[in-house]
Amino acid sequence: MPARAKRVAAVVVGGVLAVGGCSTDEDTSEAEPSSSPVPSRALVVWADGMCEATDGFETLKEESARGIKNVTDPPADAMTPIDIETDSYLSGTSSSLDSLAQGLDGMRKTGITAADRLHDRLAKDVAKAAKEADELSDFMAVYGLSQKEKTDRAKRVAELVEALKMPKPGLSGVVADEPKLAVAHRLAPRCVPPAKPSPSPTPSPSSTGPLPKAEDGKDTAACKDGNCEILVTGPVDLVVGEWDLHVTVQGSTVTITRSDSSGFVSNMSFGDGGGAGFATAGGKETTVDGTAVHKDRAVLKFSTK
Repeated sequence: MPARAKRVAAVVVGGVLAVGGCSTDEDTSEAEPSSSPVPSRALVVWADGMCEATDGFETLKEESARGIKNVTDPPADAMTPIDIETDSYLSGTSSSLDSLAQGLDGMRKTGITAADRLHDRLAKDVAKAAKEADELSDFMAVYGLSQKEKTDRAKRVAELVEALKMPKPGLSGVVADEPKLAVAHRLAPRCVPPAKPSPSPTPSPSSTGPLPKAEDGKDTAACKDGNCEILVTGPVDLVVGEWDLHVTVQGSTVTITRSDSSGFVSNMSFGDGGGAGFATAGGKETTVDGTAVHKDRAVLKFSTK
């Protein structure tokens, strides 16, 4: 995974998730008192990369656990044939390990012993697992194998992922002991702490009545330029400006899974009257407003500027 130029941060305020780009030098001077240790830009980039790697590490382990279960214990109503599910698990998990390994490999040293030790140990462990997973998932090696042989390979890949452990002390421990790194961590976009979920709001009168008319109806193609207002009545994939989005509405909650060309993936959720925003550093900002969110449908307005 090449070093990404796109950096994204997310915070939730009053039920609305907003995403912004990297802090500027001016922002830093306002946010940090003059007595605070001033980290270099390189240290902020390092913290950002380690936060991304840490999140990717946890996501990898969670997705691998779900994926191997679909291979070894598929649900009775599974729609995907087991051979395709197995091939998908092998290639997807191997690719995720490669991406994580490449991202870690592209990071520079900080000169802080504990920080560099954490990075080096994690990078070494992930690189080793990625190499073994690549060999087990190689297309030419897998092609022509029986389903049992493929399943055995999938189990071995799952064991590699399960065996990966975050070195101790982890990032939070290292950050706590290094003042400059702590400031860099606060400034790094990917290191924004997860927001505490807010209490479920009482449904507004509009959540039980008819939905307002969406300007573009169900025409998701209208969103390609980054601006549209659409009706969502079920899971839908759409392109909004630079982002590929998967949108679902369930339990009066809109959930948006977004990804960009760099491979970055994240989720955001909001209810009636809420919204979200996402942007790339130095790029355009896209916002989405929940004009109306009912139990399993919603009118969403996307705006890009």
